Amino acid sequence: MRGGGCRVRTVEIRFGTDGWRGVIDEDFNEANVRLVARAVAEYLHSTKPAGRGVLVGYDNRLKSEVFARGAAEELARCGLPTVLSESSLSSPALSFAVYHRKAQGGVMITASHNPPQFNGFKFKANYGGSALPEITEEIEAHLQRILAGEQTVRHPASELRVEDLTAEYLQHLKTLVDLPRILEAGWRVVTDAMHGSGAGYLPALLQGGRTAVIAIRENRDTQFGGVNPEPIAPNLRMLVETVRREGADIGIALDGDADRVGAVDEQGNFVDSHRIFAITLYHLVQRRRWRGRVVKTISTTNMVDALCERFGLPLTVTPIGFKYICENMLRGDVLIGGEESGGIGIQHHIPERDGVLMGLMLLEAMTLSGKKLSELVQEIFDLVGEHHYGRVDLHLEREEMPAARERVAQTEAREIAGLPVQAIDRMDGTKFLFEDGAWLLLRASGTEPVVRVYAEASSPDLVQKLLEAGEVLVRGK
Repeated sequence: MRGGGCRVRTVEIRFGTDGWRGVIDEDFNEANVRLVARAVAEYLHSTKPAGRGVLVGYDNRLKSEVFARGAAEELARCGLPTVLSESSLSSPALSFAVYHRKAQGGVMITASHNPPQFNGFKFKANYGGSALPEITEEIEAHLQRILAGEQTVRHPASELRVEDLTAEYLQHLKTLVDLPRILEAGWRVVTDAMHGSGAGYLPALLQGGRTAVIAIRENRDTQFGGVNPEPIAPNLRMLVETVRREGADIGIALDGDADRVGAVDEQGNFVDSHRIFAITLYHLVQRRRWRGRVVKTISTTNMVDALCERFGLPLTVTPIGFKYICENMLRGDVLIGGEESGGIGIQHHIPERDGVLMGLMLLEAMTLSGKKLSELVQEIFDLVGEHHYGRVDLHLEREEMPAARERVAQTEAREIAGLPVQAIDRMDGTKFLFEDGAWLLLRASGTEPVVRVYAEASSPDLVQKLLEAGEVLVRGK
């Protein structure tokens, strides 16, 4: 559909896997943000979900507070009681506030872990989680009608207040882990906010005991220190150096809006989200004695499959996007759900991924087991075998994408990197399955000229060979 108006150039406004994203001051400008906010208001007036009013939050990106203020003003003008966060906050904090305060929904201005030139608009539903596809489709439909000039029912303007939306979330997190034992364990923890809106959360939660915190990259930097605020190995050199220099037991990194997590062990080795997912699953079942269904996206480690088989837990695999995990959580009985990009959510919380909570869960696993993070990784390997993972994002020219998409969708390769293909799964992209649990996934983005290549295997060398073979398949060379 076409967005624009208000003397801004016409652009396409589309909701991807988790909201609308665009380049700041180009397609993502205040006029277009107000248009989308108005579409949200029309959706809420027409469907009348349980609750009252809307909450609006924002991250630390350039002009996020400006866009949030514009969205909040538009929502209030359209007759919805609106509360604007008094400061930047994490996406999970906004989602929890929506659920806890029984609001009809929430708007979060964030582009999460994406490059600094982008910002984004996410709608959080009244259950405190990502909007399901049918909700975003309705919002888009209202937006299309607005842009077409259709008349809508006018509502008397409502109030707009500014309040703290963070304190209630931090109090809730304290109920989900054994915080007193973590505080008295005497761990030395480095926290890395990556200049994002989760700054201060972990240091505040971990104060008051023998556990010590060294906090880095807590200040607002709209350029994120020159790296994307995504907690992956290439972006965490400062965290690795600090852990080694300080002799810390663990480093915990959050992405730009603190809904994703990455970690560094006491030796300075990066611990990816796959291993964090597996460690947390094992911890919840073996030490906390929790049970339930497990949900993962198609791009997530087979270590989860193996643990589910070992513990007799039902496993559901979904397309990529936490909204699909959220959809399963809303059905009930989900113990844990997670995705490759570092977003993991658990039982007894909102149906939302939460980087801060996952950092606390790692500390609890260390505390209750008496093991360092590297030993927790080895504990999983001892149970299910070594698993290594890699991903490359192939940035193509827009005119190259149709042919690349066709190659990804139609490839019938029967041998890749010397490995016979056992099966092909086309749930989301094209996933090749090999013996011993190795796999290769090719997936074209629906919103940008990028094809992502994912691989998992028993050794880093084999992962690299699969990634290189995947790139050849995508480029057709």
